[in-house]
Amino acid sequence: MMAVLWILLGMITVNSSIRKMQRKDWKQVRAIYGEGLSTGLSAFISEAPNWAEWNAQHLKLGRLVSSEKDDFIQGWAALQAVPDT
Repeated sequence: MMAVLWILLGMITVNSSIRKMQRKDWKQVRAIYGEGLSTGLSAFISEAPNWAEWNAQHLKLGRLVSSEKDDFIQGWAALQAVPDT
């Protein structure tokens, strides 16, 4: 298996920090993911999955968010396993 890195970024500011994604971040992460999917250019799906589906499809390692001090999520990255064919 190979891993694919998903990176979806909004507006990153100087006051941003990168940290591990937490379950509480999902609402904001899903909104950013949905915005990317709505362009029709980013994936083979058209709607962001729910937490259970997304959590099952992505590796626990490499889940990151860029956030401001108030926990406003500006972007995220995650790894997803894909067949090596």
